[in-house]
Amino acid sequence: MSLQSETVRSAASIAADEIPIVDIGAVLAGKPGAVEQIAERVYDACTGMGFMFLVNHGIDMNIVARTFESSRLFHALPMEEKLKSRMNRHQCGYMPPNVSVHTDTFEKHKTALKPQVSEAFKFTFDLAPDDPDFGKNRRFRGHNKWPDETLVPGLHDAFMGFHTTFEEFARKLLPTLSVALGMEPGYFDPHFERSSSMSRIAHYPPNGAAGSEISLPGHTDLSFLSLIPPATRPGLEILTPSGEWIEQPVVPDGLLFNTGNTLCQWTNDVFKATPHRVRADTREDRYSNIFFLYPSVDALMTCVPSCESDGNPAKYPPITFGDFHAGYAARNFGYAENWD
Repeated sequence: MSLQSETVRSAASIAADEIPIVDIGAVLAGKPGAVEQIAERVYDACTGMGFMFLVNHGIDMNIVARTFESSRLFHALPMEEKLKSRMNRHQCGYMPPNVSVHTDTFEKHKTALKPQVSEAFKFTFDLAPDDPDFGKNRRFRGHNKWPDETLVPGLHDAFMGFHTTFEEFARKLLPTLSVALGMEPGYFDPHFERSSSMSRIAHYPPNGAAGSEISLPGHTDLSFLSLIPPATRPGLEILTPSGEWIEQPVVPDGLLFNTGNTLCQWTNDVFKATPHRVRADTREDRYSNIFFLYPSVDALMTCVPSCESDGNPAKYPPITFGDFHAGYAARNFGYAENWD
């Protein structure tokens, strides 16, 4: 397997339907019995591949297109301008290239622990003045660092339009995930009333090599769940349960969904967090947008009752999501821990 190799092997190509394709339209329309029916497919995906495509999601893909336009303009700015919004310890702002090392990676090839050549801009919600955390130095709550709006007019509205649209959609998936675990539809809802979700707007420059460069090594997401609309170029690779890397196929207008470490731990590893990575394009810039659904920083991640038993006791002690996020950030984004 390539994860055990000193070199990076090419990933296999697969047909789109080898990753589950789930039609979520009936759930969103509120049709009777739809949640229970789709929950079975969601359970199979989250305990198997850990990835699935969601179709008939109703999201206007023009929102994604506008985000790509602003992303191209932002990442084309001079470095000195981008660094004015350099990422802070709350994981908000600009991550320059060649600073981030994903130490949680399990890959063994020689470039796995090289600083990432990609760059990204991350952000969360802008807090309203009446929010209890407004103006306070509470970690992961409202610490966005926006670039000068005159340099990329419309960037804030485009990026926040993406973020709020995907947050609204992601929260509509919570009842199905709850039912998939044998719980009541509203089980997870209270934990997301003041979510700390983030979006990552990334740019992967071409490497001009023969396709052997991994821009982002194999890793699992911190998130409860991640949503990934189609990127501008191929490059995402997924590790199958059999241990083989595969190229992500494309489902037109499909959203790629994957579970992350938060949901994995919350469910006592019943749901899995599947490793994935990004291979640099040899010729063209690659832009991708990812939405990470996070619960409230106060959410207490205690094992879902249906996921533990006398024969399968809870593996993890309860922890707030804020502390869980802080641990992940310290391991993988330490370069930002002491920045503004």
